[in-house]
Amino acid sequence: MRSLRSNRGSALIVALIFGGLIALSLTSYMKLALTATRLANRAFYSNAAENLLDTGLEQAMWCLNNNTYTGTAGFALRTGYTTQYQGTFPSASTYYTFTQGVKGQVKVWLNTAGSTPHAVAKAIITLGDGTSIIKESDIYVSKRSYFNNGLVAKQSLTFNGNVAIDAWSSDPDALASTAAIPYSSVVAVDSGQIASLSVAVASISVGNADVYGYASVGGSSIADISVGSTGRVGPYGTANGVIDPTRVTYDFTTNFPDVTAPTTPPVTIAAISGTSILPRILDLPAADGKYYYSVPSITLTGSNTLTITAGTNVVITVTDTTGTTVKGAGNSEIDIPSTSTLTMYVAGDISLTGNGVVNGTSTIPNQPIAFQLYGTRSATTAASVGMQDIAIKGNGYLAGVVYAPNANAAVNGNGDTYGAIVCNQARMVGNGNFHFDLSLANTLSTSSWQVSKWREFSTATDRAIYADELNF
Repeated sequence: MRSLRSNRGSALIVALIFGGLIALSLTSYMKLALTATRLANRAFYSNAAENLLDTGLEQAMWCLNNNTYTGTAGFALRTGYTTQYQGTFPSASTYYTFTQGVKGQVKVWLNTAGSTPHAVAKAIITLGDGTSIIKESDIYVSKRSYFNNGLVAKQSLTFNGNVAIDAWSSDPDALASTAAIPYSSVVAVDSGQIASLSVAVASISVGNADVYGYASVGGSSIADISVGSTGRVGPYGTANGVIDPTRVTYDFTTNFPDVTAPTTPPVTIAAISGTSILPRILDLPAADGKYYYSVPSITLTGSNTLTITAGTNVVITVTDTTGTTVKGAGNSEIDIPSTSTLTMYVAGDISLTGNGVVNGTSTIPNQPIAFQLYGTRSATTAASVGMQDIAIKGNGYLAGVVYAPNANAAVNGNGDTYGAIVCNQARMVGNGNFHFDLSLANTLSTSSWQVSKWREFSTATDRAIYADELNF
């Protein structure tokens, strides 16, 4: 009997031990599950904090691009400063609401001084248990270039012929004291860039062209780019008929702001209809050293030549707005010596055939930036009377930049194009190649801003730097 009672006691003790172990395991498991849930919850709302940071920084970008900060824009001038603003979004007394009683705000400090404005955002997510998640980041912005991409169209972009697209940089260090680098096969790289804002299927028709570089489309499908049996999009070595998906960007978007002629008072001259030289002998430059002219139209025929004097910078505004207001036919040409520049603002149609624009010598082009052609027909005017037409035809090369967001541009012939083109619709016909000048992305800025640097503050030391600016 004593033996049986002893065995029953031992079994009870073992059962108690196992019960205790099970209880301990269940408690540990529940604590682990609860900790994992809390971590997942914090990770989820940590991502929400990132979104709030973007919301605040986007508000700062909007204010910069619209040049308005106070009032409905949500910012107030920082006390004691003339170029610094502070704002809380959605407002100092309201919050963005999330599930489970979570709410958030974002504070933004913005400094508009200098050529690279600076914004710092601080996102605060308050969880249901009263704890907070705080994240901070900043951006520096710079002016957007008209020519971040080489050949850009709002609508369709079409190639007919054996065209090759690549790139080089005529000014890689952006120093005026350094001699420009002319294009050659030695400096060429497979970084050509073509883009269409359209979301239509086959908005970019490559045909049999060789796009050695990148393509961007407004849609979300590779079907927005069509390629022929001997065409290609990709790096050097891409096979015929192939589009390298790593070289395609989707949901492409950009701004196409209207451009207007400069406000500097010009010298008004009669229509140019024969051989001419600018600047004229007795004309004086403006304060910036450039010669500004206003002319109704330019018509060159036969062997007529419009020559820009060596060592001068000329700006021409063509005032007629209907019909073909700039025309070159026969063997006529516009000559721009290697030490000169020509900028033209034109609202009417443009037709340059024959020798076209000789920017440099007959065989060695100047930097593309030396010839700038701006189509000034506005989006509003184009909607009522139609797009501006720009036709550049001939066997000579074209070195220059064309910005005409409300124009349909056609480049025909066997001569190469060096520089960049932005237009409503673009068509390249013939065997002339297109060489994008990468250095243009750092010049010829628009009125809009783009992010040039972004970083998240990952340490307390980083966050302490802007503690005063965000203390409001």
